[in-house]
Amino acid sequence: MKYQIKDTSLIIEGDFEAISSGINGGRGCVGSLINHQVQPAFDHCEPAEYLDNVANSFILKKPYFGLLTAVDMNDLCVMTEDYLTTFVTAGITHPSGFKFNKPGTINIIITVDGMLSESAMVGAIITATEAKGLALLDMGYDFLGTTTDAVIVAYHNHTGTETYLEYAGPYTEFGKMITRTVMKGVKDGVRKNESPQH
Repeated sequence: MKYQIKDTSLIIEGDFEAISSGINGGRGCVGSLINHQVQPAFDHCEPAEYLDNVANSFILKKPYFGLLTAVDMNDLCVMTEDYLTTFVTAGITHPSGFKFNKPGTINIIITVDGMLSESAMVGAIITATEAKGLALLDMGYDFLGTTTDAVIVAYHNHTGTETYLEYAGPYTEFGKMITRTVMKGVKDGVRKNESPQH
């Protein structure tokens, strides 16, 4: 896996088996993961078409999974533990719930240098989502996320790895790593996004 920031996009390239709740989401083999920054007033009626144009401009390996965020890529948080790398952009100006009306997104991308069972892939989304909510509660917020949050979980689709993970619940070692990195990423990302220079 290799990743870089190009213009206003986080681009992660590799040979992945992945699951995503974002644009072009679902489950499948993908060559790229992208988290693209849009303007706060972004209101594109065809977000998949919009992101496809972005992917084409970078000549990304397809198929790909993508996310959109209004968070500046300078505020991207990257945490690595052993075989796990977690990428978080966190904006919270659109908390979930009917009483709020402003835009914001928390995007989480989890990549694993190893192999995951289908249960572990789905479980990792649950554990990451729980960790995101716990981080926000720890910071004193009264909501668990925003209305546009998305998660991608991806592992490197190669043979010969020594790491195989069957489960991703919060009491597994893998789950604990997800919880630690997501909580740190969300907290650091929110603090960066709310700092005075923004």
